[in-house]
Amino acid sequence: MKPEATSITKTSLDALTAIAKFRHQRRVGRVWLIGDRRVATRTIETLEQKDLVREVAFHGTPALILTDEAKTFLAGKHQQ
Repeated sequence: MKPEATSITKTSLDALTAIAKFRHQRRVGRVWLIGDRRVATRTIETLEQKDLVREVAFHGTPALILTDEAKTFLAGKHQQ
């Protein structure tokens, strides 16, 4: 995990937990709808730069998945 990945904002942490919790995601304009939450595309880009999230396409539809580093990071946050 990159060193700066451990110091993320509350918004980024909320986005990570939403990606982990909700299965349904779609991009609408400049925001991602993740479950019942709206997350700015810039927030997702920041998480991608920190290697915590990857954007992949399933049958041509973009989706977000957590990397192993993000899963480890979230597991550590929940244990504290």
